[in-house]
Amino acid sequence: MGDFCLLYLICVGLLLGVCFGADPFTNFELDISYITASPLGVPQQVIAVNRKFPDHVLDVTTNYNVVVNVKNKLDENLLMTW
Repeated sequence: MGDFCLLYLICVGLLLGVCFGADPFTNFELDISYITASPLGVPQQVIAVNRKFPDHVLDVTTNYNVVVNVKNKLDENLLMTW
């Protein structure tokens, strides 16, 4: 009887471990603003992401849940595509 209870508890534990599995999440915080940079050798105002120009690449793996929070500090609307 004791072996049966132990086997039952092991099976239930394994099933619960599978049931509570989830896809991983990746979070990104993007702050879009103007900075002064010299991409062509002449200082000019450019759009930067997190105060960096050129902006960075968002690396994620297939089937990840991606959360992107964007703060638009520009004086115009912003369209982001991927």
